[in-house]
Amino acid sequence: MRTVLVEDDPTVRENLKTLLSIYATDCQVIGEAGGVKEGLDVLRSSNPDLLFLDVEMKDGTGFDLLSIYGKLDFKVIFVTGHDTYAIRAFKYSAIDYLLKPVDPELLVSAIVRAKESIDLKEQDLKVTNLVRNMETDRSEQRIVLRDSENIYLIDTKEIIRCESETNYTKFFLSDGRKLTISKTLKEYDKLFEDQAFFRAHQSHLINLIHFDRYEKKEGGTVYMKDGSSLPVAVRKKEALIAALEALK
Repeated sequence: MRTVLVEDDPTVRENLKTLLSIYATDCQVIGEAGGVKEGLDVLRSSNPDLLFLDVEMKDGTGFDLLSIYGKLDFKVIFVTGHDTYAIRAFKYSAIDYLLKPVDPELLVSAIVRAKESIDLKEQDLKVTNLVRNMETDRSEQRIVLRDSENIYLIDTKEIIRCESETNYTKFFLSDGRKLTISKTLKEYDKLFEDQAFFRAHQSHLINLIHFDRYEKKEGGTVYMKDGSSLPVAVRKKEALIAALEALK
């Protein structure tokens, strides 16, 4: 794969080149740059298959570079520091990223996924969503969901609830759709922790903006605005009330 590195730290760039030469010998580094402007010039002149892109650079961000470049005709793997918000944005958009310092095993895994993912249109949608999410209020985020046949771009506020089905999660949306995604409920519980979602039960994650009422009798039941009802774990009752109070 013809590979370009855009990273403003020369040490990180050299380390990445070394790792590629050892663990990914089919990745030929054909260009490198230390910033947005220089990176654009390299990309436009080199026609790469794969780009390793730093998030924060002295003359802008990796998102700036992609926005200016336009429609992507190469795969992108982001390289970033420990920025919790940025990492969550990557996960919302189902985009690969590597934390600095780069772990060789994770590097190889990311490259394998880049090779297997041949749909540049899908990647373009994911990157567009990533840039939008980075520029949008956290309550207005969109998430990329993919099942066995389709890829979906969903506003998180349209998610009524999520239900665990072993290693899968079923999403119930406000338009009546139900999507079954091959990730665990635990992963989405963690991903949505900065929004109005609440883990009411081991098997249920609810979006409190769609909450209707809580019935205390018979162990406790939550009713959602779409008419659905689900149990509340005994140990979650007080936390649910506190979460509802916090929304006011």
